[in-house]
Amino acid sequence: MTRIALKLGQGVSVLWGALTLVFILFALIPDPARQLAGQNEQEEVVEAIREKYGLNQSLSRRYVNFFVGLSPLRQDESGWIWGAPDLGRSFVSDRPVTGAIFQSLPATILLAVLAMAMAMIIGLFGGLICGSMAGSWADRLFLTIASLGMSAPSFVMAIVVSWLFGSVWHAWTGLPMTGGLWEVHPFDGPQLAFRHAILPAITLGIRPLSVVFQLTRNSVTEILLSSYVRTAKSKGLSMTRIMTHHVLRNALNPVLTAASGWFASMLAGAVFVEYVFGWQGMGLLMFRALEQSDLPMVMGCVAVIATIFVLVNLVVDLLYGWIDPRVSDASLR
Repeated sequence: MTRIALKLGQGVSVLWGALTLVFILFALIPDPARQLAGQNEQEEVVEAIREKYGLNQSLSRRYVNFFVGLSPLRQDESGWIWGAPDLGRSFVSDRPVTGAIFQSLPATILLAVLAMAMAMIIGLFGGLICGSMAGSWADRLFLTIASLGMSAPSFVMAIVVSWLFGSVWHAWTGLPMTGGLWEVHPFDGPQLAFRHAILPAITLGIRPLSVVFQLTRNSVTEILLSSYVRTAKSKGLSMTRIMTHHVLRNALNPVLTAASGWFASMLAGAVFVEYVFGWQGMGLLMFRALEQSDLPMVMGCVAVIATIFVLVNLVVDLLYGWIDPRVSDASLR
């Protein structure tokens, strides 16, 4: 419990620091109200915008109000109530930030889950195989491919994957270059279009796949030289049982650490991928908010991503105790 409480405290500190940094950066923007007024620069209009969005308040007051709005417990005329966090209203569309984020968040989570599932399944399976045949030509070939996958920026891979599979090889793949989770048919109305998620999920999963593969391969290579694996072999256990019951479980710790960080990173890295593929998720929402200096929308997106990052790391920390009981024992000392 002490380890979990410490981890939760660290997560809250990270969340507070990320939101504070974003707030300070956007506080440096010279008078957002005058930018929102556009061509109509009468002082009455600018002052009305400041009043509407609370921009006429001091920075310290706006800072406190933002963090108060994050709390699900708030007070109204009827007393204290529970509800969704109040992240303010968009400077551009004037819609509630909370509603806009939670409308687009499921599409981004779907991409992240598909990408991470692909990375974990292929990365673990490939890492186990190459780790058991370390030094072979196949091992060196896949290590080279994984290195290329790690070094390629996501926006470059998005363009390449979209062009190859959505245009050049479209006759064979049948996959479109762009599209969202929903598509509107003239007679059937809105329908789910999961095929639109394939290319952006592959693009998002390339880098974590390369990381999981290399971590698994290196861990397997090291574990196969350990004394308890030699003991298992001397007892006559099959190689399949050794790999699944002894090697894989011990190789999962560094993989889980990487997976927890990459899952949250993919939510932030989806900005460019969703823009290239036209995927209507939180990444595209954040891109447009940054482009238009929409402070409440950007801070809301950062708050959600940072919160998910903290929660994922906490869950992974709990999984450590199940995978390797030595971690739980060490925390009790």
